[in-house]
Amino acid sequence: MNSLQQFSRSERITAGAGIVLLIGMFAFPWYHVGIASFTVGNQTFGGESFDSNVLKGPGAFFSIVALIVLIALLAEIAISRFSSAQLPSIPVSWTTAELYGALAVLALLVIKVLFHIGNFGWGFYVVLASALVLVYGAFETSRKGSSAPVHAAAHGSN
Repeated sequence: MNSLQQFSRSERITAGAGIVLLIGMFAFPWYHVGIASFTVGNQTFGGESFDSNVLKGPGAFFSIVALIVLIALLAEIAISRFSSAQLPSIPVSWTTAELYGALAVLALLVIKVLFHIGNFGWGFYVVLASALVLVYGAFETSRKGSSAPVHAAAHGSN
C-alpha cells in the first residue's frame, strides 16, 4: 500500500498546498513591474521588467512571519504523520492547531497585501490560492479528524 494512501484526502490537500505555498513564497513573482519600450530615432528606451517574491517589498515582515509559521506547520504535519516522536500536550487538538496555523499564514499574507496593492505578478495569485487551499485542507482535517498512522494517532488527538 502506498504510504500516502493511509492519509485522508484533506491531509493530502493540506500537505500539498503547504509545499506549493512554501516553494511559491521563494520562487514565484509576487510583484511584477514592466516598462514598455519605445524608440526615438534609432535609440530604444525602456523594455525592462522587475519581479520580486513575497519575501521582499512593502510588508515583508509579515510574509517572513508567515513563512516561519508555514515551516512550523509543515514540520508538525511531517512529525505527527511520519514519525513516532511524541508531540507535547497542548490545550487544543493538534489538528485544531494546524487549522490555526493555516489561518495565521493566510492572515499574514493578507496583511502584506494591504501594504501595497497593485503590480501583482502571477505568483501572487498562486501563493494566495495555495494559502486558501491550505486553510481548506486544515479545516477539513480539523472537522473530520486525522487519519494519521497508529503511532502518531495516539498523540495527534490531544
